[in-house]
Amino acid sequence: MAPGRRTFLKLAGGVCLAPGASAAWWEARDLVRGGSLGRVVFGRVSGNTVGWLRFLCDGAMPVYERGGRDELVLCGTEATLVVDRHGCRRYA
Repeated sequence: MAPGRRTFLKLAGGVCLAPGASAAWWEARDLVRGGSLGRVVFGRVSGNTVGWLRFLCDGAMPVYERGGRDELVLCGTEATLVVDRHGCRRYA
């Protein structure tokens, strides 16, 4: 069951992206938690996207570095996921 709006906003941590981008975060969450990326071990985040890590990951947080671009990149054992203002993209 998806969390309510209040819980979602608390998890978001004040992240601001383009209008309609929240759907990309839900899609990314389904991919990460559904195992589509395999085990996520590394990530690259910007200051605006670091708050989304806890929302996306279930359990242990990946090791991550801060980057300059306004995006979140998660590297898994099976695929890489990029979430930015344009949406969510998976690379196998």
